Amino acid sequence: MNENIASIIGTRIKAARDKIEISQKKLAENVGISPAAINQFEKGEKKPSSEVLARIANELGVSNDYLLGASDEENSINVSVAFRGFKELSKKDRELISSHIEFLRSKANMKGKRK
Repeated sequence: MNENIASIIGTRIKAARDKIEISQKKLAENVGISPAAINQFEKGEKKPSSEVLARIANELGVSNDYLLGASDEENSINVSVAFRGFKELSKKDRELISSHIEFLRSKANMKGKRK
């Protein structure tokens, strides 16, 4: 795929916006930019700054990576960000998180075996 990044971002902003049924005007208002800017992003005419991209992603409930075309998963989690500060938690809290992760893994494995 030889699409330029502005086009990828624009296509994905529009798709995510349509999915949650929010207008360009409302998205722009919630993000703190003009509706014209959203329109230009969606047409691939301009690229948002990294700060604006992050605000748009947050408002649309998708990841920055999804909007940038680096991931096809709308809600991909950056593991290093998700676990930032993990070491500062108490041992009990770290063990609790680990047990939750193990539970979710076993649950996912059970679903996979049923298919």
